[in-house]
Amino acid sequence: MLPGLIHARDEPVEVIVVDQSAGMETAELLEELPWVRRVQSDAGLSKGRNVGVEATSADVVVFTDDDAEFGVGWLARIRELFGDPAVGVVCGPGRDSQGRLLPHRPAGVYRWPTRVFGLGHGFNLAFRRAALDAAGPFDEELGAGSPVPAGEDTDMIYRVMRAGWTAVCDDGIEVVHHSWRSEDEERLAHQAYGMGFTVQTVKHTREGDAVALRIAAAELLNHVWWTLVALVRRDRRGLGYQAAWTQGVLSGLAISRRRPPGAARS
Repeated sequence: MLPGLIHARDEPVEVIVVDQSAGMETAELLEELPWVRRVQSDAGLSKGRNVGVEATSADVVVFTDDDAEFGVGWLARIRELFGDPAVGVVCGPGRDSQGRLLPHRPAGVYRWPTRVFGLGHGFNLAFRRAALDAAGPFDEELGAGSPVPAGEDTDMIYRVMRAGWTAVCDDGIEVVHHSWRSEDEERLAHQAYGMGFTVQTVKHTREGDAVALRIAAAELLNHVWWTLVALVRRDRRGLGYQAAWTQGVLSGLAISRRRPPGAARS
């Protein structure tokens, strides 16, 4: 991420790094970037996102991860996309370290109700502050470092759109999301995605949100389709990822049964 932060030096933005490390490594790295403000946070991706939101009063809050890198014009283009006052969330695609485009939804404007899963990635995501205020904080029981290590980004997109805001996906804000996971780690990530999908769906359904079930059904059909595609192609890796996601769905159901209604934040 540090090479990308250099591009933000001359932008009219406030740059905040949320540090969840135990040592001083991050602080030492940021000494060469005096325009960047570092704030400390307890462990957990959603906790870090909430701390970052609270640390600034900006009208637009942009999120990226420490394994993502953005180029010149990324922030300026995001700012342009919020020109429409109805837009509450902006998201864009990513490429891995080898230049391969990561799965993402087509560019366009998305309105409620829509299938939010895969609509945006947490490493390339921006929200209007008014939309975050309407939706409430990130659910701290979702996301890396929490009992359900995924889903905090799609959960927030869902709640923002449910509050009446539109989402814009734009190919002009592409970032590089550096590859670091092994195949086994990637399967674990897909398992976490399945858990996050299930837990947030059950949470919203318990709140009386019937739309959440319809959207979940569409997402399940999407995974059935990709499982069939992997079977036809004899794609062992793809089948492994779909099996891991399904295992995560079952784990998410077990977790949801143990959690009383209203246990999670927002």
